[in-house]
Amino acid sequence: MQDIKLPGAAALALHVLRLSTPFAMAGLCLWALSARIVLPTAADIGGLLGGLHLWQWLAACGATGISFWALGRYDSVAHRHLQTGLDGPEARQAGMAAIAFSQLVGFGLLTGAYARWRLVPGLTVMQAAQLTGLVGLTFMAALAMICGLAMVLFPVFAWFTPVGMLLVAAALAGTLVSFLTPSLHLGTITLRWPSITAMAALFGWALIDVMAAGSALWVLLPQGLDISWSTLFVVYAMALGAAIISSAPGGTGPLELTIFTLLPGHDSTGLLAALLAFRLIYYALPAALSCAIMVMPHRLTIMRAPPIDPDLLGARRSPASLLPHQRSCAEIGIIHQNGGHVQAFGFNQLALLDSPQISVVLFDPLNGDMSETLKPLRRYAHQRNASACFYKCSARNALAARQAGWAVLRIAAEAVLYPQSFNETGSSHRQLRRKLRQAEKSGITVTPAPAQMPLAQMAALDQAWQRRHRGARGTTMGRFEANYLATQQVYLAWQEGHLIGFISLHCCETEWCLDLIRICPKAPDGTGHALLRAAIAGAKQEGIAQLSLATVPDHRFATRMDPGLRRFKACFAPQWQPRYMACPNWWGMVLAGFEMLRLIHRPGAVLPAVLPATARQVFSPATALASSLGDSPQPDTTATGCFAARKPEQMRAS
Repeated sequence: MQDIKLPGAAALALHVLRLSTPFAMAGLCLWALSARIVLPTAADIGGLLGGLHLWQWLAACGATGISFWALGRYDSVAHRHLQTGLDGPEARQAGMAAIAFSQLVGFGLLTGAYARWRLVPGLTVMQAAQLTGLVGLTFMAALAMICGLAMVLFPVFAWFTPVGMLLVAAALAGTLVSFLTPSLHLGTITLRWPSITAMAALFGWALIDVMAAGSALWVLLPQGLDISWSTLFVVYAMALGAAIISSAPGGTGPLELTIFTLLPGHDSTGLLAALLAFRLIYYALPAALSCAIMVMPHRLTIMRAPPIDPDLLGARRSPASLLPHQRSCAEIGIIHQNGGHVQAFGFNQLALLDSPQISVVLFDPLNGDMSETLKPLRRYAHQRNASACFYKCSARNALAARQAGWAVLRIAAEAVLYPQSFNETGSSHRQLRRKLRQAEKSGITVTPAPAQMPLAQMAALDQAWQRRHRGARGTTMGRFEANYLATQQVYLAWQEGHLIGFISLHCCETEWCLDLIRICPKAPDGTGHALLRAAIAGAKQEGIAQLSLATVPDHRFATRMDPGLRRFKACFAPQWQPRYMACPNWWGMVLAGFEMLRLIHRPGAVLPAVLPATARQVFSPATALASSLGDSPQPDTTATGCFAARKPEQMRAS
């Protein structure tokens, strides 16, 4: 029986120890404080408090109001990060009340979660705990950055500068890690870091809060206590951190001990009187108001959804599988693979991709007017703590964004061909003709992919290509995946019965767009040119008006980026059309630029594309080919690598 009771007794002892530790910490700090200073009498304290002017009390109340206003905004950012749907004035007021209640009672995680759960009817217990934990952890991170900057700018002691620089460096390193690795996986739990935009907002609101609270303490200093605002600010910031870590009710003990330790030589009686007045204004008064609200939570009636945003009226989200075939830009088909969706704002439709840092519209709007999408897109991104962005939009739409005050930057040039009038005659196609002759001499034949594509052999070729090119880029560039290829036109290149290359093209009603290019490292020169030339001929046969070779970088350093791909596309003498990036401001432009680089160069795992319900199982040219040729290629077990696929004799004869 004793063995059965021991675990329960141990758990109870641990629970009691956890609850008593903050009180023990407060008592220990107060004991250490009494040993450091001579405690004044109540009459001395009363005399100093009575000597404070009315304007000092009023100024401290005003600073306290600013501090809690910033804390309410801080809660609002946390709501948007967790996507609770409660980003509104009532939620901010509930956050202010919860913080006032928890900072007086102590045990911030428990009391803060309880207060938010009670004051926000639409909030579940788990959401309240997540919100409180997020607010607490991010505030400590922001406070560390604030302390570091303050210690560097206002060093009270010589050791402040190196310690402050270390704190700032650690905070910046953490920010960089969160950008490069937006999610942290702990077993079955996935934690998503706040976006850089959210971090900047959280830091800004935390800075306003700490500066206002420090100012409230500073204006309450009695006459004759000469402490500069900058000195008191850095000391208060450090004392606040100690108080939060202790979880003591009101931070009593650690706050006072830290301040008196870092401000030796000052009048202890006057400083203690100022701290007592500060606790009355900054702790007791907000706590009294919050307790009244806790007793009558109906005073903060909160709806599950925020007030209707006129900019987002008619906003609706559709999966990528509902992407219409009747569209002007074929390349938008990339959202079948990169996790994007079709976002409608009223009658305007966009191909939208939500990443941890940005909400980016790929290319031009699917339909509608560009100018009518700018404000809704910005509001949509704001609700995610993200930055809005248009990526690779046309010159006409870039002009509309610039006229609306957005920052616009030319980033790329799209190579466009017109299959109905294309031919390889003339001096501008001299290089192309030479490449095609080389492919012909090497015995290369190109065919549309049959109904049953040789996926195993194509996958082996893709792996060989990736080994040569150190992986495949993603997000705006397609990657090999069977369902994804089923939405595209595919052409295969063969040599002596071996599969040596293939290309795929996005397709819509009026345009095809080049996507994947996979050429075996041992393939003869001109293989890619022969593949693309066959695709142009196929587009002409299908009555396609325009064929895009996709884009190449077009900026100051563009000539140094992938010159081989640029030369390849230039062989076809395309018409080059400028493409732009547009963001609400230049800060958003910088953030979006780095985020797009991360998404392209460090894409996640390849996920199966969700095929449209009405997707064509077989492409029109390939259907006819497959029906006339019969079986698909079979693997050659005697070969390895990219030459592991052999083509049947009847297909080679075609």
